[in-house]
Amino acid sequence: MRQVRGLALLAAAWALAGCGASASQQVQAKLQQFAHAVAGRDASVLCGQVLAPALVQRFTGAGINCEQAMDTYFQSVSDPTLAISHVRVHGSTASAHVVASAQGQQAAAESVQLIDTRDGWRLASLATPG
Repeated sequence: MRQVRGLALLAAAWALAGCGASASQQVQAKLQQFAHAVAGRDASVLCGQVLAPALVQRFTGAGINCEQAMDTYFQSVSDPTLAISHVRVHGSTASAHVVASAQGQQAAAESVQLIDTRDGWRLASLATPG
């Protein structure tokens, strides 16, 4: 059953990523993909499909590869959730206000920045208090 749910989420994200979906819908789909990848501890998806190339390069510039950085992040988060409250698109950039929470941590309102790349929308920043 879990595999079927994962395939359904992937199909929904793929459908929203193109075929007439608005930029706002595409941003929301990318945020949902981010939340699903974090919950599933899937560093490969985060680094290859979700995070903007410039963000991945920042990890490399700090002497750690993206997958290692995400593995470190996963150790600090248990049962994460992400609720999208507002998306604002400005041409090739977007911002989203989200509420992030995890087991044992207080929910926090945060702002996430995204950029439209040749491969679609990608997270340009992870989160800042918003």
